[in-house]
Amino acid sequence: MAKLDPVKVKWVVDEMKKGVRSVEIAARMEVSPRRVQQICAQYRRTGEVPALGMPGRPRKEIQDHVKISVERAFLQCRTGASRLERIMAVTARIRIPHNAIHRVLKEKGMAVEHPKKSRRRKWIRYERTHSNSLWHTDYKLLPDGRWFIAYQDDASRFIAGYGVFDEATGKHALEVLEKAMAEHGRPASIMTDHGSQFYANESEARKRGRTEFERRLAELGIRHILAGVGHPRTNGKLERFHGEIQRKIKWFSGIGEFVQRYNRDRPHDSLDQSTLETPARAFARKMPEKGQTVKDEYTGEEYLAS
Repeated sequence: MAKLDPVKVKWVVDEMKKGVRSVEIAARMEVSPRRVQQICAQYRRTGEVPALGMPGRPRKEIQDHVKISVERAFLQCRTGASRLERIMAVTARIRIPHNAIHRVLKEKGMAVEHPKKSRRRKWIRYERTHSNSLWHTDYKLLPDGRWFIAYQDDASRFIAGYGVFDEATGKHALEVLEKAMAEHGRPASIMTDHGSQFYANESEARKRGRTEFERRLAELGIRHILAGVGHPRTNGKLERFHGEIQRKIKWFSGIGEFVQRYNRDRPHDSLDQSTLETPARAFARKMPEKGQTVKDEYTGEEYLAS
């Protein structure tokens, strides 16, 4: 049915004054006869053209103890309303709609509106089955002017290693990689963009050969996968993580605390929702046994888990 506006409501009243039947008015306005009768009845009671109210139920006031619980949960997890709704339901046995949680967070200055999130987007997930099948890496410029680099496991979203440097170089990228491998094993593949720290383009390769990063990956037997040129979504999981840093770093003492909480404290939306699984737990759950033959579902190649 067509939505009424103030002009149409006045027209309904005027037609009623002329003696036009409610059924005819309703047909012209494409509303129900009952709605026309309600408008006319209100006009007879007040003598004024009815003003349209806001649709839906009136918004309920959020009680103070609920606000305190939401603020406490946010300071513990530093995450958004949808994830807080699930966390509070499981850990505190408190069920609060995420819309109400978001209202509290906005009131406290702990959240902002994201217009793009209001639009429904088609979601397609590409995800490796096993941990250490593929790591993503790239540099991000931090607000203080330093460069942050991380290696993120594709299957679990776990940050296997990270570092902060004054310059974004291939040497620093390898330093972080060596340390990450010493702690969490060797990945079968690593995906990067075409940045000069990681990859020598054709003209550069003719002059000086492959980059130090490329040569080291070849020595380690790690397959180097390049993200599509002009298609940052190829490395989308890491881009999403970088966006989290951009939005949430102000709530943490530094990048170290952020990564720690991201890995081990905060459930990830793309992981097991029933257990509030964190990237660290998913990394352990999806890790194949050492020496197990694993097939890369994207290339069909087989490799031994390290």
